[in-house]
Amino acid sequence: MQRVNQIVLRMIAMATLAFAMAACSSDLGLNGVTLVPKPETLLRKPDWTTFSGGRNDFELRPVTAADLVSAEGQAAADSSAAGAPVAGGIALQMTECDVVRRAGPVEKIDVGSDERGERAVTLTYLRGPWPGVYRFAGGRLVSIERAPGPPPAPAKPQKGTAKKPAGT
Repeated sequence: MQRVNQIVLRMIAMATLAFAMAACSSDLGLNGVTLVPKPETLLRKPDWTTFSGGRNDFELRPVTAADLVSAEGQAAADSSAAGAPVAGGIALQMTECDVVRRAGPVEKIDVGSDERGERAVTLTYLRGPWPGVYRFAGGRLVSIERAPGPPPAPAKPQKGTAKKPAGT
């Protein structure tokens, strides 16, 4: 039994020696450590801040008659506005029909022209998934305002509790 213990101890000692020699063969010095980064790495923009697309990816397509709502607040007949509402949010620069497809049927619409003679449309939604006042110029959404709140409920008259006079 003692002989088995000696063999096991020798094997452990040899393994420890092998690990120690392997550790000594690697450079553990501080020669390769850089505490201050190089100036060119400080001024370089990170990869996540660059755009790999082309210039045309930022251009909007022209607004056509199919992108404009009618005086009744309906999108063009050939569009998908007649179907279920399209999921997603509403963003600036969307066309009139894009907003109607996402927000649903219009509650109030004002169609006119601005001081430059461009088409100016205001769509008002008091209810639905995206309540608000949406203003368009030239067929594109230029501003979004909070929908006016419902009128306050009339105050209920409070009933006074009649107290009995003292001594009755």
